[in-house]
This record gives sequence, structure tokens and C-alpha cells, in this order.
Amino acid sequence: MSLILNLETSTKNCSVSIAKNGICLTSIEECSKEYFHSEKLHTFIQYAINISGIHLKDLKSVCVSKGPGSYTSLRIGASAARGLCCALNIPLLSVDTLTVMSYKINIKKGFLIPMIHAKSDFFYTSLFNESKKRLNPIRIKKLDDDFFKSISEYKKVHFIIGNISSLKKNKFITGKRKLLYKTPSAMDMSLISYKKFCKKKFDNIEKFIPFYL
Repeated sequence: MSLILNLETSTKNCSVSIAKNGICLTSIEECSKEYFHSEKLHTFIQYAINISGIHLKDLKSVCVSKGPGSYTSLRIGASAARGLCCALNIPLLSVDTLTVMSYKINIKKGFLIPMIHAKSDFFYTSLFNESKKRLNPIRIKKLDDDFFKSISEYKKVHFIIGNISSLKKNKFITGKRKLLYKTPSAMDMSLISYKKFCKKKFDNIEKFIPFYL
């Protein structure tokens, strides 16, 4: 039995889940107007443990979203994950935010482009196919005509917006473009973290740092 604690703190959504063999048992999250991860993350972890009826010592691993995203909130999530792994003597797992966003979006044919706002008109993005296979590395791009021309070769493109308030007023995001809104959530990390756990794709606890790009 693999009980894994998942932590997602890349955006203003402070999200915690506990999964058993890749299936989410319980989750607690709150998407605030401000970044309150330092105040809420450890409380949410304790709530999730209590609701699940397990003990911390029952955990087999902790998986944290490594970014890209908010610099400060990612550090808070990483610190919590590393601290728990060291205290419990269990391995650390990590997964990037864009993979988390795309994993629960099911399409029969086409491409997925998850986006996390960075600053101004710039955003973090990557390209996935319908099987959730990453086709391009994570990059920071400017949201303009040149970007959409560069992906014009791909048909049936679905844009996944991870932090809605930061992008919804952008003129390139409005109109007839196929948009899906998916705030990064620890619930969507359940199967990903389990697969990585089974393959023993662990991170070095002492050297681990978030992916800031």
C-alpha cells in the first residue's frame, strides 16, 4: 500500500491531498486572493491526515509540485515536503506544475497547452499531446501574435489557463480560442506521484530546489 502526501503551491491555490495507490482519498485546498501558503499549508496537511484517519508515519512518500510558478509559494511547498521527508525518513517526489494541469484534461485528439502567468504578458508553457506526452520543454513565452503563429501548425489546440485572474483580461486569451480553466491541484497529482513512486523516481532531498525557470 502506497500512501502519498501531495502538495501543490505553485499558484494562489494552497492544495493538499493524500492518495492511496494512485487514488485520491482526501483533499483540502483554498484559492485565495493573496498567497497565504505559509499560514495554511501545514494546517491543511494536518487536516488531511486527520480526515484520512491515518498517521504521518503511514506515509510512504511526499510529492511536491516543483513549479514553475510563484517563487515564494514554491519555496514554502518545497520546504514543507523536504522537512516531512527528513523527519519521517521517506523519499521525496516532485512533478512540474504544467504536467499536473494537463493530466486530468482528457481529449480524444489534439494538443494541450497549459499556461501559468509569470509577469506582464509573459507566461510559462509547454506542449502536450492527447496522451499527456510532453512534446516541448517548459519555456517562458510572451503572449502575442508571434506565439500563436508559432503554434498554427497544430490543429485542435486546447489552452489550459492555470491562474485565471492574471490572464483572463489579455486580448489574446479572449475571443474564439479553445480555453480550459484548471487551477493546479494536489488532487491531480495522485496518479502521477504513484507512477513515479513505483518507478522509484525520487529526488535528492538535500539538493532539491523548485523549478523557477
